[in-house]
Amino acid sequence: MAPPKMALEGGEEPAQLRKRVTSPGGTTEKAVQTLEAGQIERIFDDAVVAAMRRARELADLFGK
Repeated sequence: MAPPKMALEGGEEPAQLRKRVTSPGGTTEKAVQTLEAGQIERIFDDAVVAAMRRARELADLFGK
């Protein structure tokens, strides 16, 4: 199975799947470490909150 299919059909949590398929010391592991060091989770959370706020503003402006 290709990784997206594995994620969609495997029934495994995405983080667990990533850990299982990431080679120790490999390129993906280094990339993930870099993203985590840059607080990517917080950045994505902030982006989702900003989008939700804007969606509410637009709903108020144009009607729900």
